[in-house]
Amino acid sequence: MGIFEKENWMNFTQCYSNGQVKFSELNNLLQLAASEHAEEIGFGYREMLKIKQSWVLSRMLIEVDALPRYMEKITIRTWIQEFTGTRSLRNFEVIQHDKVLVRASSLWVVFNMATRRADHIAIKTDYDHVLGDRYSTREQVAKIDGNIDFEKIAEHQIKLSDLDIVNHANNVKYMEWCFDAMNPKEVLDGSIKSLEMNFLKELKFGEVVDINKSEEKDGYTTFNIEKDGRIHFLMKVGRRKI
Repeated sequence: MGIFEKENWMNFTQCYSNGQVKFSELNNLLQLAASEHAEEIGFGYREMLKIKQSWVLSRMLIEVDALPRYMEKITIRTWIQEFTGTRSLRNFEVIQHDKVLVRASSLWVVFNMATRRADHIAIKTDYDHVLGDRYSTREQVAKIDGNIDFEKIAEHQIKLSDLDIVNHANNVKYMEWCFDAMNPKEVLDGSIKSLEMNFLKELKFGEVVDINKSEEKDGYTTFNIEKDGRIHFLMKVGRRKI
């Protein structure tokens, strides 16, 4: 029960024109595996909803050695490394033919759906499923420095299709808006080696946000999503030389 595994076949709706899985779809698959594991061990969405709580993603780091491709089968392995009652550190591996293609680490926070604030989980939990010494990523999931210069590259108004079951913009959408604002060549050339994300504030239907980009420095470019001068999301993209 400590380690959960789920198999997935990559279909054509999940892939870019070059046949590789979309980064937003990869992120979504990781989170779906996390959700299924949480349901299995007793504090998934259905149980949390009964007490007006939910898990929300706060930070995520994805390290990419290679991306799965169209019609390929992958296994997503996930486990909880740390759990405090208010937050949880969850790790992932994306495996194909016994080889790890992608590593990820994520920080989740208990969210009170009534107050719209962080909370302490109100469900009795079993700590036997926590694997404190089992790491995944080479680096640790961390806070991104947003105190840098940005330039506006796009604008987006939150639509119905952006919302999830908690009635705010789904966190995968934040990432998707940034990728849609990029030059497609920067996404499809295979140079992206890491993605770090900080989810800072929720967004709701109808709100308009600016998507901003920093200058590349030391192989990293940072994006933010901003509303009324306040940053709601940061994403740091690392590239390898090709």
